Amino acid sequence: MITVKEFKNLCTEIVPVIEIDGYVLASTYEQGSNKLKDKAGLRLVGVYPAYNMEGDSDSVLEKNEMLMFIVVRQKEGGTDEEEIEQYSATLDAMLRLRKYLTSDRSGTYCKLFFNIDVSSIQIDPEYNIFGGYLGYSIKFIC
Repeated sequence: MITVKEFKNLCTEIVPVIEIDGYVLASTYEQGSNKLKDKAGLRLVGVYPAYNMEGDSDSVLEKNEMLMFIVVRQKEGGTDEEEIEQYSATLDAMLRLRKYLTSDRSGTYCKLFFNIDVSSIQIDPEYNIFGGYLGYSIKFIC
């Protein structure tokens, strides 16, 4: 099980590795909106992990449900091409994040969660979240 402080440290480590501008931590969309306000550049929004347990009294498996976003402030009145560029930049960063979270090769990336369920990974496009941001979210269980 990952603690809140470990999660904060993880988000701190992610920013320079995947080459984005910063992060905020939040438990709700409203809190994420308040913390992002008008921050520029690519931002990681780390949603505090949810916890659950599986098994029975003799065999318990603790799991975390993780949700993260890579977002950028939407350009007001932007063209379709500008929107495509914003989605492209956030997806590129999200794919670097996925690689960082799941790779077990030595070198730049290392496997952070030994029990990550790779079949649970879901990456979705997001529009107009956190008060005017767009980008991608990643959900997974570990």
